[in-house]
Amino acid sequence: MIRNLKNKHEIHIIQYTQPYENTVKDFLNPKFLLNSMRDWTIFKEGLYHHHVRHIYFTRFSQALKFNNLIFKKKIKKLVKDYGIEVIICGPSHYLHGYPPVDLGVPIIFDYVDFLHDFVDPNKEDSIVLNRYYKSASKILCVSHTLINSIPLKYRDKAVYLPNGVDLDFYKSYKYSKNEDNTKYISLIGISISESLFYLDIFPKIKEKLGNVKLMLVGGGPRYPLIKRYIKKKKNPSDYILTGFIPYSKIREYFYMSDIGLYPTLKNRYYDSACPLKVFEYSAVLKPVVSTNLEELQRLNFPNVFLAKPTTNDFIEKILEAFNYSGDFPSLEEFTWQNLSIKLHNLLKNIE
Repeated sequence: MIRNLKNKHEIHIIQYTQPYENTVKDFLNPKFLLNSMRDWTIFKEGLYHHHVRHIYFTRFSQALKFNNLIFKKKIKKLVKDYGIEVIICGPSHYLHGYPPVDLGVPIIFDYVDFLHDFVDPNKEDSIVLNRYYKSASKILCVSHTLINSIPLKYRDKAVYLPNGVDLDFYKSYKYSKNEDNTKYISLIGISISESLFYLDIFPKIKEKLGNVKLMLVGGGPRYPLIKRYIKKKKNPSDYILTGFIPYSKIREYFYMSDIGLYPTLKNRYYDSACPLKVFEYSAVLKPVVSTNLEELQRLNFPNVFLAKPTTNDFIEKILEAFNYSGDFPSLEEFTWQNLSIKLHNLLKNIE
């Protein structure tokens, strides 16, 4: 998105020294800690990057108040010094507080994975979300389900801007299928599901289909759990656990797949999310078995088989999906180029 927009707009990215990119030991280093508390600006590859000093342990209210004070002061200075005309702000209030509303420029609220940040969204939404709704000129939503969650008095601010898929990237790949007739069921992105119920599916699927393997692609916090699970199985060679795969090499695994899995939990976050992995499987013309999520029901892709997040229901739908020979969705609406044009037009006409 940024790559497509930077030739038409001057883009400024505000960033912090991220704790999840560093170890606790890093933050005990005085030099590292001092550097994280400094402001700096660089211009790189056509983009301005502004680092804002920042205190961590932001669940403590005093740290948040300090961050909010610095953040507001810095934003006002950037708007003035660089002539910034619009601000796009994600749900990062818990890091630095809220964006200042007295800037004289519109604020666009990027309502992406917001609900995931709440332990109990029903209690906290009414306070936190309303502040974003009220201050925003427009609200970017990755799903229609998310749009429908916005109160009616703010819903006219909503703009549907889902995740994108790079169709040229996927369609340009030259893949030669092996001739051993092995079938591959894949989960690309093993952090998708907080539950590992889908691992219990495979032995029963193998009983019915024979020459089939379960391919689990990616790394992350669930990787050790999955690795231990596989070690306990009688036939660990039936599982392919790849570890981290860079994006540049991920196409091979989508093309290897006969069926893709999207086995999330059924909850408010996943119901409202935009299922990028489903788009990517569909881009390479693969059937997908997914949890029966609300947004996928709305999208109604013909190659997506929706199941309850249970072993038996997923098995039933996987067997159906293996016999699928129907149509696949047009994904032109979801290309990064078309989504960038939509955002460009919004920025051009915002008031």
